[in-house]
Amino acid sequence: MTVSIKKIYTSLICLALLLAWVHPEMLAQSALTARSSSDSVAGIMFYNVENLFDVRNDSLKNDDEFLPQGARRWSYSRMKQKMTRISKVILNAGGWNPPVLVGLCEVENKWVLTTMIRETGLNNLGYRVVHFESPDERGIDVALLYRASRFEIVSAQPVPVNFGQAERPTRDILYAKGILDRADTLHVLVNHWPSRLGGAAASHWKRNTAAQVVKNITDSIFTTNPKALMIIMGDFNEEPDSEIFINTLKAGKIADGGILINPALYLKKGVGTLKHQHEWAVFDQIIVSRSLLEGNSVVKMASPSLRIIDFPFLLERDPTFGGMRPFRTYIGFKYADGYSDHLPVWIDLMVGRIKD
Repeated sequence: MTVSIKKIYTSLICLALLLAWVHPEMLAQSALTARSSSDSVAGIMFYNVENLFDVRNDSLKNDDEFLPQGARRWSYSRMKQKMTRISKVILNAGGWNPPVLVGLCEVENKWVLTTMIRETGLNNLGYRVVHFESPDERGIDVALLYRASRFEIVSAQPVPVNFGQAERPTRDILYAKGILDRADTLHVLVNHWPSRLGGAAASHWKRNTAAQVVKNITDSIFTTNPKALMIIMGDFNEEPDSEIFINTLKAGKIADGGILINPALYLKKGVGTLKHQHEWAVFDQIIVSRSLLEGNSVVKMASPSLRIIDFPFLLERDPTFGGMRPFRTYIGFKYADGYSDHLPVWIDLMVGRIKD
């Protein structure tokens, strides 16, 4: 009996070592083959990564504070540490199943993302980047990472949000259309709506304008295909029950009867993706089309469930207001060596077998 147990134990160790040396692309291909005979899960994630800047001066952007000689003493080593931390979140968020799509905001340019993918191992999972330079004065943009083995980009473009010449420009909305697991088409919108700088009420109209742009895009798509599969994710700087979502974007609960469903409305009270003093808020959300819940596509959500990713390493104790808070990179201008001032959010899509 003892010898038999030892043999089994040795075999398991050998199997573990063998799997450790299997190239991730081979594993991805095996997973793709397996999907022909069973359902698979496609994770969708959004993350405000809190100022992922490079260390070079961009004369067209106000990025001086994120330079080695700038107010934040941003350096190459700090940038690399930030990249490592972001990749850790992405690789851990789905357990054994890394996300197929990752929406990001507060990234300076495509270079920092391609560098992060290349130098942190994300490249081994086939991640690629969709990014466009936006007119934001600080140079922070939105972007989309996708696993090329599971999501095929058909088209992508930036959609501007204009407030008029007298107003400070904001981030574009990123629109990408692609095919998930060769099963069906997804329309993806990545957002970072204007902040509450100057007060929530004073800046409300700007976020409402961004919402109207999103509404125009979705209306155009739904006019062509009423059952289109839609993912709208971002840092919206608004709570899920905001009148901007309810009245302008018309994203509510299933029972409300609208074409857009906001899973964040089903979260329990007291949770959030960022914290201000004592209060948590849910500014980071993923909104979906009703067709992902009730349509006849092989791509579906089992329920309108949004998960806030709150791993212990993403949090730290809040000495001032009690409880926990996001473990951020900077507290003011003090380098804290954390992850972000926001927590990521996640939804699961189920991709069923395609019948011959």
